[in-house]
Amino acid sequence: MAPQLSEDEIDDLLYAARTGDNEELSRLLSELAGREKTTPADILTHARDEGKSTCLHMATGNGHVDTINLLLSHFSTAPASQKQAFVDAPNEYGNTGLHWAALGGHLAAVRLLVEQGGASVALANDKNYVPLDLASFGDKVEVVDYFLKRCEGMEAENASGSAGEGGGLDKAVEGVELDNGDAEEVNGEEGEGEGKGKGKEKEKEGGSS
Repeated sequence: MAPQLSEDEIDDLLYAARTGDNEELSRLLSELAGREKTTPADILTHARDEGKSTCLHMATGNGHVDTINLLLSHFSTAPASQKQAFVDAPNEYGNTGLHWAALGGHLAAVRLLVEQGGASVALANDKNYVPLDLASFGDKVEVVDYFLKRCEGMEAENASGSAGEGGGLDKAVEGVELDNGDAEEVNGEEGEGEGKGKGKEKEKEGGSS
């Protein structure tokens, strides 16, 4: 049986991953796993927001390498298929954690996902863009070079041929939630990306319950 997680509990997990609060993330995972009599890996697998984004999306999109390591560590004893499904989990736009890391230009996160997490570099989102394409669109040269060196047979024409099409890239990266200024946030709708995590942060700052 899947763990029964409330919307607020999922929000708390994703917010901790998004802000790189590893202590709070560990506390939440331990508490929820104990209550549901399951593993932290199972909690992480089922913790998705309304856009189907996971804790891994939040950590990778913001380049939190320590948080990514923490998340992956919970799958060290899990079945390989469960780990792969978590690492390559797409959100509602087909973007994986690797897409978000590539979009933000977070080379260390990209390397960790690929080399230790086993992330699939060739998975395309719903606009048929692979992580290399998103890094290329954003001029993330180090990430592009990394992908090209690792996958010499991968063609980059998709990025150069589609970059000028109105709305294509915007839709592909719509919904990416970034918590810092290091990466560009590209949204298809005004206010997209100011998700529940932002609201929770404002509530905490304002002292409301």
